[in-house]
Amino acid sequence: MKKPPRVRSMQARLTLLLGAIALLVSSLAGATLFWALKREVERQEITEVSGKLELIDHLIDMQNSASGLQDLAATFDEMRAGQGQLGIWILDAQGKVVYGGAAPETLEALPDRQVVLQAPDGGRMRGLRVDMNDRILPGAQLTVAVSTRSSSQFLYAYGTALALICALWVGATVVLAAWAVRRSMAPARRLSEQAARIQPDNLSRRLPLEDTDRELHELVRSFNRTLERLQEAYQQMEGFNADVAHELRTPLATLINGAQVMLSSPRGADELRDALESNLEELEDLKTLVNDMLFLARADRGERAADLKPVSLAAEARRVAEYYEATLEEHGVALRCEGDAAVAANPGLVRRALANLISNAIKATPRGGEIVLSCSASPAGARVEARNPGPPIPAADLPRIFDRFFRSGQARAPRSEGHGLGLAIVRAIARMHGGEVDAASDARGTVVGITLRGPDGHAAPADITKM
Repeated sequence: MKKPPRVRSMQARLTLLLGAIALLVSSLAGATLFWALKREVERQEITEVSGKLELIDHLIDMQNSASGLQDLAATFDEMRAGQGQLGIWILDAQGKVVYGGAAPETLEALPDRQVVLQAPDGGRMRGLRVDMNDRILPGAQLTVAVSTRSSSQFLYAYGTALALICALWVGATVVLAAWAVRRSMAPARRLSEQAARIQPDNLSRRLPLEDTDRELHELVRSFNRTLERLQEAYQQMEGFNADVAHELRTPLATLINGAQVMLSSPRGADELRDALESNLEELEDLKTLVNDMLFLARADRGERAADLKPVSLAAEARRVAEYYEATLEEHGVALRCEGDAAVAANPGLVRRALANLISNAIKATPRGGEIVLSCSASPAGARVEARNPGPPIPAADLPRIFDRFFRSGQARAPRSEGHGLGLAIVRAIARMHGGEVDAASDARGTVVGITLRGPDGHAAPADITKM
């Protein structure tokens, strides 16, 4: 059975981090204090030994013969007895012990004549060793040392107490850090509780910036912006559902009513054929609507245009214009194509976008007007603009004309004029080619443009149109 992933805790992580910092600081401080005290203890030991050494050396210098030196042995014994940790050794030039008993083993020779010795009883001593170089014992060495047992015991006790104090301090720091971090995280928990109370029926609520710590301001702003986008998408989805229901209701009602009429009484073959043809027309209309919705859904998922080929926008525009000749004559509208541009695109999708641009312009152009379809190339890509005269689109509606089922002024056009997906499909085709759409409208008319980009993000070279 797979274990659930471990949930990380910022509070625990911050507490452990502060505890680790406290441990590091206390360890460094304790080590520094212990080192300083050890140096001071060693300095005091050497100072004590140095005083004894000078006294002994002076006493030896005052003697005139070796027999006088023997007389000093009693004095040295009294000095050693008065301070049980003191050791005195005199060795002649041949290394024979003149005074002091068995010579200690030298463990380490340090600068400034300092030595670390191991006494016959196994204890360590620290002291000084000097050459006597006098007339009584030429080449002899004098060693004076004190035992480090008491100082080692003192340092051990001090180090133990210091370690205990540091451990208690680290423990107290961790406890206080946990309390401080939990208290500091309270605003985040409060924001989390407020965010949890936001439901689909109250998406207009926002997290407050007032009384919020500065470090959380950017998080609150980002969350509120996300809520705004979510609210907008939710509202669009609700409107989309209503629009789809409206678009499906009319043809379904027509099919149901037609079938009920046909079944209400016996009908001849011609009447049944007419009813089936009418139903087929409605079903074809529904099929077109469903296909358009599926196409838009694929575009929304980020699907890119496939089967890209060099396309001349002017050639495709003339090809689509020929298809709309009858419709143009019926509406009394002229169409003029100008300019040219080339781009690597899907020819079928390009023709579909151009057809929707022309169809939309025909519906908005008054009788006797002229639609201008202009093609141009720029560093941004290949661009097509459809300019038509007519009443301007309200400024509030202009940003929404590419939305699905949107009709300016909330007026629904007759079903014979389409479902309101034409410009939404144009925008989807632009996105599938890495481009965008735009629109402008004023008293002179309306301009709807689409920009297409090839795989490299630019329009194709001009000579591609001749391929």
